[in-house]
Amino acid sequence: MEELPQEIRDFFAVLGFEEIPIEDGLTALSFEESPEGEYVLVTDEDGVLPQSLDNPLLLACYSAEGAFQWSTGFKNADQFRDIWAPGQTYAKKMQAAAHHREELTSSSPSKK
Repeated sequence: MEELPQEIRDFFAVLGFEEIPIEDGLTALSFEESPEGEYVLVTDEDGVLPQSLDNPLLLACYSAEGAFQWSTGFKNADQFRDIWAPGQTYAKKMQAAAHHREELTSSSPSKK
């Protein structure tokens, strides 16, 4: 298991994420602020901790019970930060992420 670089830890800490243990000795970047108990994880495209701010990222939303709900991708951490704006409420962040997901879906070649 790779250690999370400090640059990445600091970047996501500003956005409200923290590194938490998950299953099988792995860790993930998690954000939990939902009154309903849902949470989101940020990973790279392989589902592990990101090792670069320049590589694509995935945001995955889970229910309070841990059931996967939906996910969306970002070309890099800067694009993610634009969507997951500091200072916004959890609801606004989730709304922005869902809107981003809809834009990606509507612009995909399979939808044209």
